[in-house]
Amino acid sequence: MKNYLFSLLMLAGISTGVMAQNDANPWKLTLGTNGVDLDGFQDVEELQVSPMLSYLGVSRYIGSGFSVELTGTLNNLERLSGEDHLYYALDLGAALSSRQIIDLGNFEPTIHAGIGYNSIDSESFLVSYAGLGLNYWFSDALALTIKSTFKGYSSEIDDLLGNGAGGDTHMQHTAGFSFAFGDGDTDRDGVKDSLDECPEVPGLESLNGCPDDDGDGIKNSADDCPMTAGLAALNGCPDADSDGIKDSDDACPNVAGVAALNGCPDADGDGITDADDACPNNAGLAALNGCPDADGDSVADKDDKCPAVAGPASNNGCPEYPLSMLADYNINFELEKYNIDSQDVQRLSTVIKVLLANSNANISIQGHADNTGEESFNNPLSNNRASSIKDYLVNVGVDADRLSTKAFGESMPKASNDTEEGRAINRRVEFIVVE
Repeated sequence: MKNYLFSLLMLAGISTGVMAQNDANPWKLTLGTNGVDLDGFQDVEELQVSPMLSYLGVSRYIGSGFSVELTGTLNNLERLSGEDHLYYALDLGAALSSRQIIDLGNFEPTIHAGIGYNSIDSESFLVSYAGLGLNYWFSDALALTIKSTFKGYSSEIDDLLGNGAGGDTHMQHTAGFSFAFGDGDTDRDGVKDSLDECPEVPGLESLNGCPDDDGDGIKNSADDCPMTAGLAALNGCPDADSDGIKDSDDACPNVAGVAALNGCPDADGDGITDADDACPNNAGLAALNGCPDADGDSVADKDDKCPAVAGPASNNGCPEYPLSMLADYNINFELEKYNIDSQDVQRLSTVIKVLLANSNANISIQGHADNTGEESFNNPLSNNRASSIKDYLVNVGVDADRLSTKAFGESMPKASNDTEEGRAINRRVEFIVVE
């Protein structure tokens, strides 16, 4: 027994380069011992374990976790009377590995089933069997394998022998060491792994089992562009624009360019490739990604809302106080009032900046009222409101010739006069640019 264990350990030491049983190494050899449990069979003790090498199994992996297995066992069953019975079994079946469902690392549970030919004391019979097993892989080559199998006797199955001698339902347990080996075809491309230069990937026999995905006659491992058919002169890479630079190195592979710009063109000749030029058809400045700046305000013309007049970037290249701001600076008044208060002065300070920044613009100052009171009162009230604003602007330095007034009374409400909030909005002066 000691010599047997020593031999198994020696085999483990020299087999570490072989993969566990799979497509690449479809064969598995198992050597071990077995125990037979014939509870109730004459005067045989319940469990009889063979103390020697008494189990041999050969398994062939066929794919998808399934293996076909053939096993043979021997045992010597001792009766209480002192006599011995010779037991042997030859079982043929299939096994399914759990690795198709879950990978448990070194542990590999299995299910196995089949038909067995059994003999006890020269009486032979057929059984159907099913059981569970477990492989524990110490390395890529060696596994400890244990199995427990229920062998059920059925006269219908045994009749296949035609002897009608009867048989016994029993349990059998096996334990041993398994070794995976063989020259399989891992990628199933028809080229054996020993000859396959690319054993993990299906390929062509003409390329020693290596793939050529783009079909240009150059295997992927030697092809700089394995997914696109190309030229041998460019290591299998294409040159779509025929500029002498392979597409994988060409920054502009579909447009012919110059080598100095990595194969890219420069249509406007400003030294910036079209791919990086935000304005490829108009020569511009590098600081503005190749775009021009006509008014020199550091805002590219394409982004400048006022390209002919300099203005800050914060205002999209337009003057800081454009005339359009006037629409947001209406002046509102208290009921029946037209005098200017401190809040009005603060808002008018911005209006003044706009008027001074746009010295060529003429402005109509238009007064309005709500519908409180008679129209005969509201019309002059709205005129007084417009005039008070004009007078204030003239007093602070705005040219009076640029300013005119209009009074609309209650005729042009901006909001509903049915609410206090609406009437407060309608008591206003507006600034309108005169064309």
